[in-house]
Amino acid sequence: MAWLQDAGEIQYSSKPSDFAEAVTEGRLHAIHWDDFIADATTLTHLRETGRGLIEINLGYLPPDDVMLPYEPYLRALVQGYWQGTIAEDDFFQQVEHHIKIIRNADMKHNVSPVYDDAIYKNYNKTFSTYGYAVKDRLTRFLGYVPQLEHSLIAEMWMRDIMADDTYHLPEEMTPDDIRALTLIKYREFLLKDGQAEADKSPLLTDMIATAALKQRQ
Repeated sequence: MAWLQDAGEIQYSSKPSDFAEAVTEGRLHAIHWDDFIADATTLTHLRETGRGLIEINLGYLPPDDVMLPYEPYLRALVQGYWQGTIAEDDFFQQVEHHIKIIRNADMKHNVSPVYDDAIYKNYNKTFSTYGYAVKDRLTRFLGYVPQLEHSLIAEMWMRDIMADDTYHLPEEMTPDDIRALTLIKYREFLLKDGQAEADKSPLLTDMIATAALKQRQ
């Protein structure tokens, strides 16, 4: 979520009105030089494989500032697995653990238990014409109406996407939806059980697969 860092930090900003601007403009995050070097020098022929693992397991690709510190390690895991130095069970276990680390890094700027009042005010006025459509879409995919304390930032994210006249969301679930749903499910665990449990919570793709399996039974 390109603007998620601003959403989390604005709770302590002296200019809470900047929240809406951060959402609508999308501010670039700083990427550490060391991460650029690791990305450019570590098993570069496996870069797309590493990103593919993230996209398959997470359901979407986070911004580069989230992925770059972690994705090269996935390349090393793949290389070790292909060379036979990492057992299959160990490989998949490590991949899942590392994908959760990436998921948690994408969530880390939105872990405050309580949103500032300014964020709620901006929620009520920013792209509000898309509010019903976004809530209805998220409810359809979740199977229930999410509590606003869980879905506020996710809804703002999806409103911003719907406001883009150059892009039309299809009826089926997209990576943008998965990102929004991931944020909602993470916050549900966060507010109920704390951050440690939220960080260990299942990936959304696993939840979807489990639900689909139960429907077939």
